[in-house]
Amino acid sequence: MIEKNRRQKKPRAHPHFVWADPARFYVERMAAGLTQEQACDYLGVTRRTMYNWEKGLNRIPYPAFKLIRMRAGAIVHAPGWDGWRYARDGALVTPDGHSFQPWELQNLQLVVSLARRYIEHRQLAPADNVRGFGAAGRQAAPLPDVRETMPQEAAA
Repeated sequence: MIEKNRRQKKPRAHPHFVWADPARFYVERMAAGLTQEQACDYLGVTRRTMYNWEKGLNRIPYPAFKLIRMRAGAIVHAPGWDGWRYARDGALVTPDGHSFQPWELQNLQLVVSLARRYIEHRQLAPADNVRGFGAAGRQAAPLPDVRETMPQEAAA
């Protein structure tokens, strides 16, 4: 029988399964503070499977990778957020290791606006301004009142 008239299968436009990178999997497991044995118990796989995943001998199912990332407190992958994670106390931790509590981030806009006003004020003041007095001995203009720019909840 000649096979030339048989329809050829086309590859899928989107792969049916998504696989994780072994190096990233290892880094996330270490960030979660899990040994191979603990990770095996957590994911319900054998130690040999874990070894094969991390050595790249077998492909790592993406759901297993995602579970390890969630255990590590990592933010689900999104562009620009690589290395950011959540600490156990709810703080947002930068890739550099600095942590921010939720109440600190709520007032971040206020801190940034104050810093901008400070920079603007410093640029308007004379260069030889010493301790608030200009070259002619007069006092520099005061900083604007920040209570005007504060949200109503923060002012109370």
